Amino acid sequence: MRKSALLLLFLTFSFFLSAKEPVQVAILHNDGYTLYQEFMPNDNTYKNTVRDMEVLAAKHKEKAFSQAAALVKTIRTKCKKYYDTNTKLIEILKKKWSKPHYADMDDEWKEATFSKDRKKVQDLHRLSLGMQQAYNDWNEARNKAFEKKGAKAVAAALAKANENLKMTIDGVLAEEEPAMNAISKELEMMKMSK
Repeated sequence: MRKSALLLLFLTFSFFLSAKEPVQVAILHNDGYTLYQEFMPNDNTYKNTVRDMEVLAAKHKEKAFSQAAALVKTIRTKCKKYYDTNTKLIEILKKKWSKPHYADMDDEWKEATFSKDRKKVQDLHRLSLGMQQAYNDWNEARNKAFEKKGAKAVAAALAKANENLKMTIDGVLAEEEPAMNAISKELEMMKMSK
């Protein structure tokens, strides 16, 4: 298994070297792939959790279950938004860094400019990670809540977990506006390309 991973890594680097693509494009490509690997399984987990909470809300008529479903829906929606935006942002930046005149720029300029561009990608990724961490913390509290006896006790413990989840989501959302403002030019390009 390890040998095949090394071979794959070697082939990937060989491809990038033979294609004469800039290092920045390879780094952005890897950032996008990392986000994809995190997004896909989590999206399915969020969807299943929402369904489970909705079933419990219908069965027990407890507000805590429907509130949990709504909060996890918010996480899922935001993570999808961050993933889609980041994917498009990476495409735009890869095209930008593939332009021939960028290769001719001096290294100091490239480093400064690329660090600004990559920070935009990483800021969106950080928002997604914040939502994932919020879900993970809530999920741990939810599992403890389900150890309680009776639907009322479970709902009361879940309500406390929901309060913490809402505060964490609000904290991540407070960071969303600055991250989106930083990519406003790229967002305009995304809108125009639709």
